[in-house]
Amino acid sequence: MSKKLLQVEQLSIALKNPHQQLIRDINISLEEASAAILLGQSGSGKTMTCRAILGLLNRNTFQVDGNIQFDGVSLLQLKEKERTLYYGSKIAFVPQNPMTSLDPSRKIGVQMAGFLKLHQDLKGKDALSLYEQALSRAGLTDTKRILGSRPYQLSGGMLQRCLIALAIAGKAKLVIADEPTTALDAIHRDKAVEQFLHLQEQGCALLIVTHDFDVARHIGGHVLIMKEGRMVEQGRAKEVLQNPQAAYTRELIEAIHLGWR
Repeated sequence: MSKKLLQVEQLSIALKNPHQQLIRDINISLEEASAAILLGQSGSGKTMTCRAILGLLNRNTFQVDGNIQFDGVSLLQLKEKERTLYYGSKIAFVPQNPMTSLDPSRKIGVQMAGFLKLHQDLKGKDALSLYEQALSRAGLTDTKRILGSRPYQLSGGMLQRCLIALAIAGKAKLVIADEPTTALDAIHRDKAVEQFLHLQEQGCALLIVTHDFDVARHIGGHVLIMKEGRMVEQGRAKEVLQNPQAAYTRELIEAIHLGWR
């Protein structure tokens, strides 16, 4: 029986001043090596939900209520010094625009090796070697060039795969990805999906934010449909996408079908 890894219960988020309820009563459950997909239109609250789980919301601006348990630990109760034990190591993040999370002036190899040194207590040479191996496992062949490149010298799709490789090297238990395929063409989108599935095969759980129903179908797992900060439908991906019960879900699927005509 798989171990419960992430448990989000009654997550609600409000803007403090002026008060405005943004997210209400979101529940997510993830076991090891499982996947959950947050689907919905822009502005539905998918990204904000993930940012709350990642501890990225400014507590002076937002009120976050509910319970977020990761591997038996309450993430909302973590002190600042404790956060590095989880975020960036056990919980990895792949943002929509990877350039925003990387230093454009430093080489990829230097940045990633520095991260692994911090979280795995490795020497620089060993950390760099570990990351290069992870690049290969992520399906990237020109590893020397990648290690010696600065972020602006690589495409968005390549940078995303570099961050996926970092999750592989860091042995993350959970990867949260925010719209990871939005800026990619069909070929690179399929490669990115393959890498996420590879992570899952290694025992990593996935929480993916997307509005791409094809990505949701390929990754599978549990789908949660969001609208205006609320969850309107959830269930197994195949069942929800083939036989949606909520009117909003049916409208989303129909809109996609119309776009294909």
